Amino acid sequence: MMFKTHFMFSLLISLIILKYFNLNSLTFVLILVLAGSLPDIDHSKSFIGRKLFFISWIINLIFGHRKLIHSLFFALFLSFLIKLSFNNYYIPFFIGYSSHLLKDLITKQGLQLFYPFKFKIHGFIKTNGLIEKLVLFILIMLNGHYILKYIL
Repeated sequence: MMFKTHFMFSLLISLIILKYFNLNSLTFVLILVLAGSLPDIDHSKSFIGRKLFFISWIINLIFGHRKLIHSLFFALFLSFLIKLSFNNYYIPFFIGYSSHLLKDLITKQGLQLFYPFKFKIHGFIKTNGLIEKLVLFILIMLNGHYILKYIL
């Protein structure tokens, strides 16, 4: 999936579930949206990979793209570390990170959700294809709806 799609999906999730958590609203949304983009740090040509090229290049060299960094085990590990230092802010982190994995699962490229186990899950959506662009449009409309709902 494209960065824009991951971003809009994470934002939508944060706006929908925000009211169910007793955490600072702005911090909750920021963490969830940032975590929703973080897994692509393992690809130097991704949005976040271009911003943090050297870190991205090293991570890709060691782990490859859509392997360890794109695994549920890694998401749980990072969430556990965040819980140790930031208490309940591990919740929006895990939700955001997992939302990224969920979106990548439905792409044709797929991913190994339980890496290092070799079981790979593939979807039907071509990255940057027509269906993803349609999904992105729908996500933008839904985000607009929820933002207006919070403002009004």
